[in-house]
Amino acid sequence: MQIDVGSLKESDRGWDVQLKVTLSLEEISQIDQSALRDDGDFKVDPDDSSLLYFPSLLSVAEPWEDEPLEELIRAIKLEVEYRVKKLFRAKPV
Repeated sequence: MQIDVGSLKESDRGWDVQLKVTLSLEEISQIDQSALRDDGDFKVDPDDSSLLYFPSLLSVAEPWEDEPLEELIRAIKLEVEYRVKKLFRAKPV
């Protein structure tokens, strides 16, 4: 699994961050598709099922507004990795 920043845009509300998760063929085969659909936060690329997108908003009103943006993105990446792993039916090899 590879997690990258797909897009990062500043808005009046904060930062709109979209993370792109690239799964291997084996990882795709282990994803519980019904759990993925029920999650609601992940969007599957309609042209490439190995790509998942996770949109997030880093609001300027939140207490972490003084943290460096890189640290906040790193934290979101860890959360996304954890959440994707919860979607596996079995541990990927």
